[in-house]
Amino acid sequence: MIGLGSVGILALCCGLTVIAGAPALAASDGTLSISVSTGTPALGDPVVVEVAAPGAVDNLVLRWKGAAWPMRETAPGRYEGLIGVDLDDPVGPAMVSAEGFLDGARTRAEAVVTISPRKFAVQELTLPKGMAEFDDATLVRIGAEAAELSRRFSRVTPPRWRIPFLPPVEEYRPENFGARRVINGDRRMPHSAVDIRLPGGTPVRAIADGRVAFAGEQFFGGRSVVIDHGGGVFSVYYHLKEFSVAEGQEIFRGDRIGSVGATGRATGPHLHFGVRVPGGRVDPTRLFALPGR
Repeated sequence: MIGLGSVGILALCCGLTVIAGAPALAASDGTLSISVSTGTPALGDPVVVEVAAPGAVDNLVLRWKGAAWPMRETAPGRYEGLIGVDLDDPVGPAMVSAEGFLDGARTRAEAVVTISPRKFAVQELTLPKGMAEFDDATLVRIGAEAAELSRRFSRVTPPRWRIPFLPPVEEYRPENFGARRVINGDRRMPHSAVDIRLPGGTPVRAIADGRVAFAGEQFFGGRSVVIDHGGGVFSVYYHLKEFSVAEGQEIFRGDRIGSVGATGRATGPHLHFGVRVPGGRVDPTRLFALPGR
């Protein structure tokens, strides 16, 4: 288990107990205990949530931002989940909770985190009109592709990821996460991934075990792969020169999935690499910085 920072904790099991500033400890009084890797996550931060109980918890789920997600058991009575602060979330307090059934009784634990601000670069780009303005047919295609990816991101499967995650390339030199882009003078959506500039053909690998949720061609992403790592965790790889996996294929950490390219709306060879976790889009570099077991 990783060392977790102290946060304010609430535990509920046939009543409410308030434990202020408690670290992650095994509960000995019939309750759950919960702790998070940081009590003050910034925009784009991943957060590890750990839950301990004196026995097996049935139907345990992690609740964050109005949705429920499965946790994975790491040892008897020990559970782990991963959530994130989206790069566009409001700052201030937010609550994460875990709930399930212990010896037939409903039990719940809550922790409050305080989301802190983060400054992102402003990236001003001048692009040819054909790369920044699209006709109606292209806009329909873009909308359909986005809707299909959203549908796949909404799938909930059992967690298969493990910490530490593996960077997708050997030479991991990320740029531009969260950049507020201004294209030809117009403000666009923030860049929700990192760009890694490498020669075309550089191997790209899976960051964790999972299953291929998407492998195909997209207008923006070109040749693209999305891997479902379970528990609401997905990794996204765009602009590939080629991909060597198929939808539904089981993938293991470190497997080659394709190579760096410049397909889709790209001005040169690079890997657009993103990560989604329960709660939104997070900075992959901070995901890789999470302490290993």
